[in-house]
Amino acid sequence: MKKISAAFGGLPMTWPIVCGFAVIIGIYVGVINQIPILHDTSFQDVAVMLEWWVLFAVLIVSNCKSAREAGLKCLVFFLISQPVIYLVELPAIGLDKALYYYTSIWLPVSLLTLPGGAIAFLAKRQNALGAAILGVGNTIVALMGVSYFQQMLGSFPRHLLTVVSCAAIVAVTVLGVQKKRQTRLLSAAITVLLTAVIAAWTVMNGRTL
Repeated sequence: MKKISAAFGGLPMTWPIVCGFAVIIGIYVGVINQIPILHDTSFQDVAVMLEWWVLFAVLIVSNCKSAREAGLKCLVFFLISQPVIYLVELPAIGLDKALYYYTSIWLPVSLLTLPGGAIAFLAKRQNALGAAILGVGNTIVALMGVSYFQQMLGSFPRHLLTVVSCAAIVAVTVLGVQKKRQTRLLSAAITVLLTAVIAAWTVMNGRTL
């Protein structure tokens, strides 16, 4: 438990580390996208969905000392990692497709991490506000898990590792960011409730996550 808590507040998340982390993740994701056998599997899910990127962002912001620092470091992490991915993929997908995917999807997401990182920094507060912010963030991960679970039912065991990892990310961030039993329970309850409501509403409207 202490090691988990140390990862969310005890790491030296300096600018060189943030930039180096972004480059390493970018190269890794760009490379695995070029391996056909990994297509539509848990190993390639990190390239197309948000669950792992939420974890990366939480790791960064929880090791910052201010909301301003958290927002800036989160933004820089995404502004480096995403272009690196497409640079690695460039020979395979071409410039036009790389620019389309980046400008239409990941650039807007990256820009949103500036205010998003600043808000996420408040999840470090050991009170109801911190628990609520963490719970809302973890709802994104939980919904990704539900979506992958739906996909997995039709092609088991594809995406099984992703479903498990989504549950693990929620558990680890709750235990790591929130230190009190009461706020941990509140954060987990908010995640479960929001996920259930959104998933039920989606199903009732004949849609899929």
